[in-house]
Amino acid sequence: MPSHTLKTTFLIAMGGFSVGMPAQNIHKCGDTYSQMPCPGGDVINTADPRTPAQKIQSDLTTSRNAKAADALEKTRLKQEKMDAAASAPPIPSTSSGIERTPSMLQKEKQKKKTPGYFTAQTPGKKTPPQKNRDGNKAAGKS
Repeated sequence: MPSHTLKTTFLIAMGGFSVGMPAQNIHKCGDTYSQMPCPGGDVINTADPRTPAQKIQSDLTTSRNAKAADALEKTRLKQEKMDAAASAPPIPSTSSGIERTPSMLQKEKQKKKTPGYFTAQTPGKKTPPQKNRDGNKAAGKS
């Protein structure tokens, strides 16, 4: 909100400067515009035809519209946040009350044994047991 107030103040102040400054002549030379006169060019009237009261009214309307746009944006962002939270999938609870069968426990253990990296394996082929540093087969878990 403070930055919006600062922007509005700046725009109104700049509008005040533009009213008091004399307009420069702009020349249209073919398809281009310039401050320098050119042969055969037309002078473009750039003066603001509005009265100071009309200018102030226009600035106030612009300021009011900017405030309304900011309020609408905040409302939209709040609504989008609520919609996103409502459409998010529910977080599964750890205590679901479902009893785990032995086959479910076995599947969970199998999932835990898989490595964290990908290893290509041929279907139906078993990997040979790993050997320790001595060249002997590694002993099973005790």
